[in-house]
Amino acid sequence: MFEQFDFDTMGKVSNKAVKDKAREIAFSEVVAVLTEHFGADFISVVGTAEVALAIGSRTVADGTVPEVPVVLKITAKEFEGHMSTGKTPAWVEAFDRFEAAQDFADEVAAKEADKAAKAEAKAKAIAKAEAERKAKAAAKAAKKGAE
Repeated sequence: MFEQFDFDTMGKVSNKAVKDKAREIAFSEVVAVLTEHFGADFISVVGTAEVALAIGSRTVADGTVPEVPVVLKITAKEFEGHMSTGKTPAWVEAFDRFEAAQDFADEVAAKEADKAAKAEAKAKAIAKAEAERKAKAAAKAAKKGAE
């Protein structure tokens, strides 16, 4: 099991130094987990905080069979709210993973609700068109029978 790092042991350093250390720790842990799970032959370190993973392969139009790659990039988020520096300073909020998870869950739920509403509207439109078609056919049959 992973043991969390005590960043206070770094002494008085900048938030950037703390984020760099956090990214370094997370990256080495992710590489270790991926290597153990998928095997060293299927992962490659492709950047300072990026690892490529061969998830599988697929035969393409020219007959070759390339790997299907996924690239994971480790990003250390802001852990303390602060004013940014530069030409246009702005307040930078601290990242809250619980809030971000809730925002994502809300976004997924909204998309699902929208998808369901569109499916319901489509079903109603199809039912209406079918009813109109049947009514038109019945009217045509009645007119033909009256002749």
